[in-house]
Amino acid sequence: MDYIETLDNAGDTLIEGIKTVQNFTVAAAERVGSMVSGLIPNTTMPLPVNLPEPREFAEMSFRFWQRLAENQKEFTLKLIDAFQPTTKSAKSAHKAAA
Repeated sequence: MDYIETLDNAGDTLIEGIKTVQNFTVAAAERVGSMVSGLIPNTTMPLPVNLPEPREFAEMSFRFWQRLAENQKEFTLKLIDAFQPTTKSAKSAHKAAA
């Protein structure tokens, strides 16, 4: 197994562990939410701005972070490509010296 495959497998294992904890948390929140929903008074307060629904806000936030991550990926790959000739010549010089 090569280094990249090992890192991919470790990442998959980490994500599966996170999903397990998240599923437990959602299940607990659903149980607690159903128990306390009758205890919270139904009040409406006028707000100075029209706030988005929580789910709508979360969706918008994740769209932003996805665009930001894609931008950072493109930037990183361009930097790697910019240094590619230097790293190739350094590897060649190292092999020649060995």
